[in-house]
Amino acid sequence: MLTTSKDILWLSLSLVILLIGITSAWGIFYFVMILRDTKAITKSFKKKMALIDQILETVKKKVETTASYLPPLIEASGKIAEKFWDKKTEKKNKKEK
Repeated sequence: MLTTSKDILWLSLSLVILLIGITSAWGIFYFVMILRDTKAITKSFKKKMALIDQILETVKKKVETTASYLPPLIEASGKIAEKFWDKKTEKKNKKEK
């Protein structure tokens, strides 16, 4: 079988080619696994971003609804504060007289 040095060369070349093929297959397999994990992470991230977007939309709608009640409340609280301020100044003026 191994009668000449040329036979040893062909045998060693075939072993090297076999090792390169196995190493390449192993590398491609791990590269595909990395891509699969990246896809799973991206999918999870998209779901979380969609959930955050949905929460923000809900909060935005609630704030918009609440904002319509805010101006009358501010006006009423301003009038109440003005009444208390007037009473306080009236009492202060009466004490000074």
